[in-house]
Amino acid sequence: MKHSKRLLKALMYAAVLASCVYFGLAFKTHVEQLPAIAFNLQTVLVALLSVLAVVVTHFFGTNVWRLLMSDQGHRVPLGIALQVFYISQLGKYLPGNVGQFLGRGVLAKSTGIPVGVAVGTAVFEGIWNLVISMALALLSTWVLWDLATVQSVGSRFTQQAVWLLPAALVLPWLGIKVVNTVLPGLSRKIGGGQLLRLPRLRTSLLVSLLILVNFMLLGWVLKLQAEYFFMHSGVDWFSVTLLFSSAWVVGYVVPGAPGGLGVREAMMVVLLTPLTGAPVATGLAVSMRLTTLLGDALTVLFGVLIRSFYPHRLERTPV
Repeated sequence: MKHSKRLLKALMYAAVLASCVYFGLAFKTHVEQLPAIAFNLQTVLVALLSVLAVVVTHFFGTNVWRLLMSDQGHRVPLGIALQVFYISQLGKYLPGNVGQFLGRGVLAKSTGIPVGVAVGTAVFEGIWNLVISMALALLSTWVLWDLATVQSVGSRFTQQAVWLLPAALVLPWLGIKVVNTVLPGLSRKIGGGQLLRLPRLRTSLLVSLLILVNFMLLGWVLKLQAEYFFMHSGVDWFSVTLLFSSAWVVGYVVPGAPGGLGVREAMMVVLLTPLTGAPVATGLAVSMRLTTLLGDALTVLFGVLIRSFYPHRLERTPV
């Protein structure tokens, strides 16, 4: 078992290294084919909107966490939840993809939120993100099939595929029921000795909707950047959202890549190339990484400011 874990860890780090090399070669090959980004009012506004959109996704993420805590009987004021969630974004850039959860636990303890509740719901939130993104990634195979066979995304694709999104909303809730029934041992391991507690259906739907909105918002950012940074018009918003979700989930599950660095970019080049062409796909991988870095930095800054001006301890023990 010990050797198996070492082998798996070595393979994961090798995958990260291979992804970084692949992306580096792709960037070197295609960077000269990219049009120079014009410095004008439109591009500046798109850049600002892109960074702010990342902050908005963290705001929605904070409310996802609050909903999950509230479902367990711990109501946390928005100001306290924001400072904990925002500052803990620093942890995502530590290897292993667990730093933000551990950091959230430490910060939560300082505010009076029980560590077990904070970390448990944070892990739950991560699983929820993973299931939603995997559902979107599954839908992205439809896009890739169209691009491989007819070299374009059908004009009615969005109308046809959007009806499958309600299934993505209930999928995590159903998934927990299945895991509890079929794999109770795994459920108890994740749940700290007990079966995973099924949130109320209303909570589950709201959590899923907010996560879905986050992915759609990031897809909108990619569409704007493709059109205004790299002069590639006609990018289908829904299609680019689905393809980005696939790249995101790979970067999320591969440990050893801080914030999916390198892995997400390599997957974006692979998956977006049939839609936008290799040069634009490479450019979007770079611009999106810079966008998320600046957005995360601004989010942490907001968290520090909120902590400075807002009480950072619960006034009473939540019930």
